[in-house]
Amino acid sequence: MRTELPCYPWQAAQWSQLRTQISDNRLAHAFLLAGPAGMGKTEFATALAQALLCKAAGEAGACGACRSCQLYAAGNHPDLHCIGLEGESRSVRVDAVRGLAEFILLSSQFGGRRVGIIQNADRMNRNAANSLLKTLEEPPESAILILIADHPARLPATVRSRCQRLDFQVPDGQQAMEYLQRDLDLPPERLARLLVLGGGAPGRVRGLAERNADTAHDKLVGQLAAIAQGRQSTVQAASEWDRSSNALLLELLTVTTQNLIRQKVSSTTTVHPVTQFEELCRNLDIMQLHAYLDFLYSLSGLADRSLNPELFAEDLFIRWRAVCAREPLVID
Repeated sequence: MRTELPCYPWQAAQWSQLRTQISDNRLAHAFLLAGPAGMGKTEFATALAQALLCKAAGEAGACGACRSCQLYAAGNHPDLHCIGLEGESRSVRVDAVRGLAEFILLSSQFGGRRVGIIQNADRMNRNAANSLLKTLEEPPESAILILIADHPARLPATVRSRCQRLDFQVPDGQQAMEYLQRDLDLPPERLARLLVLGGGAPGRVRGLAERNADTAHDKLVGQLAAIAQGRQSTVQAASEWDRSSNALLLELLTVTTQNLIRQKVSSTTTVHPVTQFEELCRNLDIMQLHAYLDFLYSLSGLADRSLNPELFAEDLFIRWRAVCAREPLVID
């Protein structure tokens, strides 16, 4: 299997930055792939790992034919080790990081590089980050670490400063739409709206389309307006979202709050025009919107866990009502 780089058209600059380094064998010992979810960072990281392990990597990455590439394709390359979230854990465990550090210290079985990938690196707890720091401070020769982070600011500065950072930014709308129109058989108007609901990240659009996020967003904005005007209770609003929809509800609340903030600042409609959305924007305080957004960010990773679905949704709407009433928003 040959994995060409860049994996997506908006990753060309990042691959160009690394291509010469690989050919000249002057790579950094650690990379931080940073940017919002849905930008293909994981695909880039795994393709980069294959290129680093390949014996005949070229302009487009790994050759796909050498013994190393064959082992990579089979999923059992002895010089590649990946860690991330496990099971119900909300953080990358220190034991996993220690295991990676031990792996990195070993000699390559192919006489080349050893590569470690940390998915959700921004979800390492303090002990895990400190354990990783020891490896970053004294990196073994020919060992390369690749960290993937949606929220790089959550990583300790000491970790960030010891990595070469590659930022994956949201592509311009035209480039994203051209890719999506090739990838998904959906009307352009719907693709454009789903792209906005995905924060501009093309990789999130397919999942949003499968969950009918645009229809759900219309319902949500109507609920938020009704709660703000006292026409709907938080209990009634929560009852319209079942357990399987909690993660989607949190995603849509987050992007809606982000767009409300943007519209308060720029006076430019950032989503498909919805009358209730414009009314909401006029009557809300931007500082409380920021506080509510911080609360939503704090819930990342909780929506799909074994929580009472109605209580989870009701809590989101209760705090939204507090924002509308300009009451103090307590984040516990």
